[in-house]
Amino acid sequence: MKVKTPLYWLIGIETYNFSVGAFRDADLSGTALILSTQLWSIIRNTEVYSILIGPGIFKGSAKKGGINVPVEEFISALMFDPTQLRYDEPLPQVDIVTPEVIDPLGVRKQEEIVTLIRNLVIERGNVLAGDALAKIKVEAGIPQTAHYEEIFKRINVSHISGEQRTRFILGGTSGHVYRPFAENYPKLRLQSTERSKVFASPFYRITGFSDIEVMTDWMIVEKAGVDSKTGMEAIASEYENTLELVEKHREKFIFDL
Repeated sequence: MKVKTPLYWLIGIETYNFSVGAFRDADLSGTALILSTQLWSIIRNTEVYSILIGPGIFKGSAKKGGINVPVEEFISALMFDPTQLRYDEPLPQVDIVTPEVIDPLGVRKQEEIVTLIRNLVIERGNVLAGDALAKIKVEAGIPQTAHYEEIFKRINVSHISGEQRTRFILGGTSGHVYRPFAENYPKLRLQSTERSKVFASPFYRITGFSDIEVMTDWMIVEKAGVDSKTGMEAIASEYENTLELVEKHREKFIFDL
């Protein structure tokens, strides 16, 4: 299987009847930031969900009645039900339709494009202009004509590198999510995957990675026929592979704000 590079996924989340610790049936909203090589599909019996696998964070708040509790959870996977994105389905919703997906390893590149340039020209005297904008005649003076001059020109467009784009997006309005993630990153190598947490949207809770109800018996569809591992073992293997790739290019993914 071709090795894919991890991508940052920045996703808005708004869900209801959610349990956060001892806080039950709460309205949960916030932002998830997670590193995953792709959006995976997992299947178990007749259940089919989507999942992002890799180190991440959820930061937001849980509300119930007049109580508002801040929530910050470091996660190793974000699981959701794609059928809940249909217009005729109720929330919860994980906004995977328009996520911000960032590739820190993306290279700077240039491309040549042809563009139409319109210059505003003001000429004196009798000018033959097909689309004159205005003609000005001054008493005892030389008349002036304003018109557009159109030319086609080849220009080079330079795209910024993935690292620059990552720093710009995560260091800007998303800094409140990225900063705690980056500060926690050094601890990930010391923590076993089994002790991490999973944002399990279909189960309305953030739970332990070893939660049997949430994590057992899943098969990663895109790895069928290539990898025989299932359930916790399969997801843990992908998590550790992603973490290893991030560590290999750490300076591109983890930086100080």
